[in-house]
Formats: sequence, structure tokens, C-alpha cells
Amino acid sequence: MSIFFALFISTNASAWNPFTNEEFIDVALSKAELQKVKINAGWAKGEDQTLIFEVSNGLNGPIQCGAANVELKDGQSLSKVFVPKFAISSQATRNASMPVVKGTMKSYALTCSCFKKKGSDVCVNPLK
Repeated sequence: MSIFFALFISTNASAWNPFTNEEFIDVALSKAELQKVKINAGWAKGEDQTLIFEVSNGLNGPIQCGAANVELKDGQSLSKVFVPKFAISSQATRNASMPVVKGTMKSYALTCSCFKKKGSDVCVNPLK
């Protein structure tokens, strides 16, 4: 089974914070940042209906993931939007899941991003 993963976000969004005058933008992770985010996907022992994603954030700032997409062996695809996005603190691991029958998955992708101050390349918590 060929597995690949990617972390993408297609739009930028501004985060409003009433405690600061700084502007933050929600941006896709860079290639270097992606290398510090580890994603595992699989099924729990005895469970063959729910795919579990384990996302470990090795960055110095928090990230958030908003969607998962799975391509099936039969050419169909499944998508799940996480509302709200699930946040992963720096150096932390979080799990998310979606219904996918074991043995039918060809590949998967997660849509993740982080907040950065305008003009900066560092992921930060916009509430701090």
C-alpha cells in the first residue's frame, strides 16, 4: 500500500486578538516545518472501521489541522472537516479519526497550518 501525507492549506486567514495590535495570518507549513511534523495513520487493534491519525508537532509553536482526505483503492475519496480545527501544541501529540474501512485506503492527506506574525517565519500562538 502506497501511503503519502501532505499538510496543506489553500487560503490565508487573519486571526483577531483583542489583547494585541499585532496581525497574525494562518499559513501553510513550509517544507522545513513539515519535516518536523510526524503523522501516523492506522486502525486500533480489533477495529476495522475507524482510521486514526496521530499527529506529533515537533515545531516550537502550535499548529492546527482542519481536514483529512483519504483516497481509496477503488478510486473514490473520503473527506472529513474538523470543526473546530484541532490544535496541537508545540512538542505535543493529538489524535483525530474518520470512518475508513481497513484495507480500502490507498493514501491520505491532512490539511494543517499555523499562525505567524506578519513578516515572520515562526509559528506562534496568536493568543499570547
